[in-house]
Amino acid sequence: MLKTNKRMIWTVGDSRVGKSTVIKLLIEIYQKQNKKVRVYDHDNRDRLLAYKDLVCIEKIDFFNKETDRIFVELVADDIDIILVDMPGQYTDKICQYIIHSELLAGLAEYGWNLTFLQPISHRTDCIDYLNQIIQTAGNNANYVVVKNYHFTPEFREYDQKMRPNLLIVGGTEIELTALHRNHYQAMEKAGIPYSEVKDEKSIILFWRSFIFQWIKRFRNSVMSNNLAIKYLGLD
Repeated sequence: MLKTNKRMIWTVGDSRVGKSTVIKLLIEIYQKQNKKVRVYDHDNRDRLLAYKDLVCIEKIDFFNKETDRIFVELVADDIDIILVDMPGQYTDKICQYIIHSELLAGLAEYGWNLTFLQPISHRTDCIDYLNQIIQTAGNNANYVVVKNYHFTPEFREYDQKMRPNLLIVGGTEIELTALHRNHYQAMEKAGIPYSEVKDEKSIILFWRSFIFQWIKRFRNSVMSNNLAIKYLGLD
C-alpha cells in the first residue's frame, strides 16, 4: 500500500523574499523529526551550501528536461520529503511545467502530496504569483503562505485581495518574524546551519540570542498550526 504522507514542497513567489531561508529553517525541523529529505535547487547560487552535510542537495534545471530523476524518487522508500527551491521570476514557466509534465497526476499515482510554499513581502507581485499557482493547481495541491515580517509590519493588500482566496482552497499561513539585518548577515556569513549559530563564537553573543529566538518563533509558528504540520509533511 502506498504511503500518503509523503510531500513534495515547492517554494514559489517573488525573488529575494526568503524562500531559501525558509527551506533552511524547515530542513532543521525535519532533522529533529528524522525525516528523510531530498532538496533540489533550480538556481546555482549555493544558498543552501551550509546544509549539504545534513541533506542531499542537487542542482537541477526544471525547464531543460532534467526532471526525470525527480520522478524516479517518487518510488523510493527512503525519502519522505522532496523540497524544490524555485526562483520567483519563472512562475509562468512553473505553471506550464505543472501542466505539461502532468505533475499532479504523477504525484497522485505514487501517493505523494504537493504543497506550494510561498513567502510574501509587501510587493504586489507576491499576490500575482500566488494567484497564478492557485489557478493552475486548484484543490489538487496545498498552500502555505509565509508572512515575512522582515519586509513589512503588515500585509494589508494581501489580506484584502488574496487571503480569502487562499482560505477557500484550504491554504494556511505561518510567520517569519523580523530579524535585524546585521544579525541575519552575520548568520549567513558564518556559513553554517542556523541551529549551530548559537555556539558560533565569531558572532556576538547578544546577536546569537536574538537569532536563537528568531528560529524558535518560526518553529513555534509551524508546529502550532495543524494545517501547516500536515501540508509540510511534519505529521
